[in-house]
Amino acid sequence: MSRLNLAQLTLTAAQNIQTADEVRRDPAVVKAAKQFAEDSTQAFRSGVALAREAQSSWRRHSPPAERTGTDE
Repeated sequence: MSRLNLAQLTLTAAQNIQTADEVRRDPAVVKAAKQFAEDSTQAFRSGVALAREAQSSWRRHSPPAERTGTDE
């Protein structure tokens, strides 16, 4: 059974953390993340507008509700 080299594991983990931090701070990544957030916000707003318009259209095109003749 092989032994775990904790020093090597620690070094690898530290390097990966440093690399992840460098990627997170990369200007191209920051710019893309901001654009993604803006696009996501706009997509959500557009989706809400679509839902409102579809609901309004449904109401406009639905036949008027008929009374059943029972007064409740």
